[in-house]
Amino acid sequence: MTTVESFQAVAAVGAAAGIVGTFVPGLRGRSASARQAGALAVTVAAWLLLLGSLVSRNDLSTLANHLHGPARLGAAALTVIAALAVSLLVVRIVLRRPVLWLVLLAVAMPIRVPVSFGGARDGNLLVPLYWVVAIGLVALVWGRARGRLDGQFDRSTPLDLPIGAFVAFSLISTAWSGDIEEATVKAVFFYIPFVLLYRVLVDWWSLADNPLRAVTVTTIGLAAVTAVIALGQYATRTIWWNDTLKQGNVYNRFFRANGIFFDPNILGRFLMVALVAAVACAWIVQRRRDLAVLGILAAVIAAGLVVTFSRSSALGLMVALTMLALRAFGWRRTVLTGAAMLVLLGVPAVAINHNVRDKVTSVNRLAGSGEGRFRLVKGGVELWKTEPVVGVGLGAFSERYRESLTRREQLRTRVVISHTAPVTVLAELGAVGFGLLLVLLGAIGTVLWRSSRQGEPDGWAQWTVLAMITGIFVHSLLYSALLEDPYFWALAAVGVAIGSCRVAEAPDTTRAIPAVAPLAASQ
Repeated sequence: MTTVESFQAVAAVGAAAGIVGTFVPGLRGRSASARQAGALAVTVAAWLLLLGSLVSRNDLSTLANHLHGPARLGAAALTVIAALAVSLLVVRIVLRRPVLWLVLLAVAMPIRVPVSFGGARDGNLLVPLYWVVAIGLVALVWGRARGRLDGQFDRSTPLDLPIGAFVAFSLISTAWSGDIEEATVKAVFFYIPFVLLYRVLVDWWSLADNPLRAVTVTTIGLAAVTAVIALGQYATRTIWWNDTLKQGNVYNRFFRANGIFFDPNILGRFLMVALVAAVACAWIVQRRRDLAVLGILAAVIAAGLVVTFSRSSALGLMVALTMLALRAFGWRRTVLTGAAMLVLLGVPAVAINHNVRDKVTSVNRLAGSGEGRFRLVKGGVELWKTEPVVGVGLGAFSERYRESLTRREQLRTRVVISHTAPVTVLAELGAVGFGLLLVLLGAIGTVLWRSSRQGEPDGWAQWTVLAMITGIFVHSLLYSALLEDPYFWALAAVGVAIGSCRVAEAPDTTRAIPAVAPLAASQ
């Protein structure tokens, strides 16, 4: 272990300690508030230290070359000052209109920026989201210091303990990770900012006016625009960002669009979430004009989802819509309708198309259609057996899996990243981490299930959130990236926040749910 890796391991453990102090329930009162604020400061400090550890000498040399000369150095200084000034201005605006922070969050969550760091390492990072989380955190601290947001750090949720335990253990596993640099990347760009996203989002929720309305309108509108971009790519056979996808489309039978994302599957997941939101809104609106608008937007989003050719997104969408149907129509109607559709559509498909028939009747054919996922799952289980209790460490799946292959297998194997999130957790964090993940998922499901049954109007909103999270989880079984998806953490925060911050609405003014049905809120 090098000096840098030792530093990264110590900083990750420090971040874990900060998260434990932030999320683990403690005594009420001022002492608890001070403890949580201090723990939050430790978490942020460790986050910045870990981020700094990823900066290589090559990065510093490249930066020095770009800043060479007084003109360039002055321009860079002015840019930094301008960015800080804009950020402080946004903080002041957010303190006056908290709902604007939620709008910024909804806009920033799907946007990824190509970034080079750590020498030769490239990635598509959620840079706008990190900025929005930082804005929300600074605004909370500033507002509380000025007495405008007193007590916001004291807000606790039923998910605090399972989230704190899982994330803290994940960060601690950096100490024995087989790939400490990759563990640091996961900690810096996913685990720490997303757990802060959860914390900040819960704190801001009660401060905003009609928060779910703002988030829903923004998400559906942005998804519609993204879907139009994907349809344009499909029509013009144009691909952005991803040269590998561009080359793959040359040999594929169908052209896959990726929109503003690097991977078509991530585009599909985003459109899936937005489409579920649109369907949920359409179910409870009353005005025909609102229903027509939602129908058009849903059709555009669905068309964008089609051109991704993402089977995992389609499967996640079917599961999420089935959950909405169970709540809206009851289990009997849903099961009977699903069985009828399976017979009417599935039987002819099996009878007419020999490819479908072969995949349904042959395990080998079905495994072949998984593009190596079954082999990765088997390899992940074998990797877990080498360290069954605590795993091989955060981020070490690819490195340790590659080491388990023979030289010939390494030359023939292109993908060494697990495409199944639970298997990744099992291999990297062992039985302890996998158990903590099950506790976290079970807590999310239980909390949202029980809270959604306490009555309307918020019950439908929370059930919709649960359906979205379930769809994302199903998607992660074939694509992974469950804990690396900001929507997983944001939706968990939204579902919990709705239950803890219920707003009394007059039952006779509208049948719609203002939080979920933004187009009906004006009635």
